[in-house]
Amino acid sequence: AIAAEVMASLPLRALLRGVRLRACRRLLSSTSGAASAARSIVPEAPWYLRRPVRVFRVAVLGFTLYQTGKAAGHTEALQDPDGMVKTLVKAILESQHVSSRGAKPEAHGADSPLQVHVKAVGERVLAATRAWVAHETARLEAELEAAKARGEYLGDLRDHLRDLRAGAERIAGEWTWLVTNSEGVNAFVSPYCPRHVFVHEGLLHALTPTEDELAFLIAHELSHVVFAHGERQLEHTAIAATAQLVVLSLIDPTGVLEFVLTATFGQWLEAAYVKEYSRVSEAQADDCGIGILHAGCFDIRAASSMMAKVGEASGHTRASWTDTHPPPLERVEHLQRRAVALAEEGTHQDCRSVVQLLKRLYRASTRSKREFA
Repeated sequence: AIAAEVMASLPLRALLRGVRLRACRRLLSSTSGAASAARSIVPEAPWYLRRPVRVFRVAVLGFTLYQTGKAAGHTEALQDPDGMVKTLVKAILESQHVSSRGAKPEAHGADSPLQVHVKAVGERVLAATRAWVAHETARLEAELEAAKARGEYLGDLRDHLRDLRAGAERIAGEWTWLVTNSEGVNAFVSPYCPRHVFVHEGLLHALTPTEDELAFLIAHELSHVVFAHGERQLEHTAIAATAQLVVLSLIDPTGVLEFVLTATFGQWLEAAYVKEYSRVSEAQADDCGIGILHAGCFDIRAASSMMAKVGEASGHTRASWTDTHPPPLERVEHLQRRAVALAEEGTHQDCRSVVQLLKRLYRASTRSKREFA
């Protein structure tokens, strides 16, 4: 009876709170006892062993996620190749679209004058790119044999030769040239959509490139394909993200400072590692692009003139460690030096017959004009 009166006088919530507190205390005491017993049997590893294990675990996790996403993308592409290409092209057009009129992103039709012009120049540049790769491959093979005979180190030559042979496979096959209705001043290739070259309508209108200048622009983009710059850029980005996770796991195992450090350390790591590689790849594409012009019987002086137009349109003059491209003025001067060096090497053998043919046609046309007069 006394117990019943006490129960009736106490609020139900207070009674339940007391029961929960007693249960939690018993659970914590039993857990701490088990943990202390486990530590007495298996002592805790020192920090200099825990940290490497944590780093290894995070690195493996990042690599596994990257490989899983890559395998999933390959599987989707193999299931419906044509549909995947259309989806990727649409996504790229939307992501790169610039329009002050609110126009929807789309590509020009096959009968568009701009499309016809870009395709004609692109096919010629593609043939020149394949010829340049074949010529460089033969030259490196000869250098490799000579180095073998002299007993020299062959590592760099083999790596470069392997890259060129892989590049020959990447530029093989049928290519698609797309002129988009974007007002942006840009032309690009994408590792997500192989064998496609995108040229913005805004570039053709703003820069009004000559045929030789447009040829250098396309040769520059095809050079990225030859040396797999896009794919390696993705790999560098994945490595930088994994390194960020590793460093954060070392200095911030609780995750409290992660949001603050990601905005600062992540940008610094991207600028120091990823964008540095981007600048190096752009310079390499310039060298390869003017070499392709030389092999395709184009005017090699158009490389520097086209880059000067790009620099004027961008308005970028100062160099910064956060840039993805070298300064335009630096690129113009480098291309001018390369043009002088290629001119000293002489005209390409295939171009001599083309020049002689043009001279004969010019003499024939002037002679017919005189006869007509």
